[in-house]
Amino acid sequence: MLSNRRNQGRKGFTMIELMVVVVVVGILASIAVPMYGKYVKNARLTEATGRMGEIITACKAWAQEHQDGSGNPTWPDDNAAVAGSIVDVTATENFTYTLEGNGNANTGSLVVTATGRARMNGVGVEVTVATIGANGGAPVITGL
Repeated sequence: MLSNRRNQGRKGFTMIELMVVVVVVGILASIAVPMYGKYVKNARLTEATGRMGEIITACKAWAQEHQDGSGNPTWPDDNAAVAGSIVDVTATENFTYTLEGNGNANTGSLVVTATGRARMNGVGVEVTVATIGANGGAPVITGL
């Protein structure tokens, strides 16, 4: 009976109970925030690699349509060669894209680069397509 009287006027939580909840929420937040940041960065990087895949595919098609004097396919020289025609190489919110072709698509190479900007500053991805003939033009990816 005595303990019943003591608890009759008590409503709510004690300060210690509230502090325990605050500490637990703080620990959870300190774990979740960095994990979320990595998730967002990886999603943005996926945007860059996907767009670079589109650019490479379009450049392979461009090379088949544009031949040198000997009838060999040639890579586009730079962004200006393909701008507004086969693929969109304009900058996005997170990356700028450049391509650099090196002559004959059977013996030269194509380098597509995504350079981070704004929130992705300092991040860069470069894909080199050695030749169309060798290994089907399998790309070599660096910078990840």
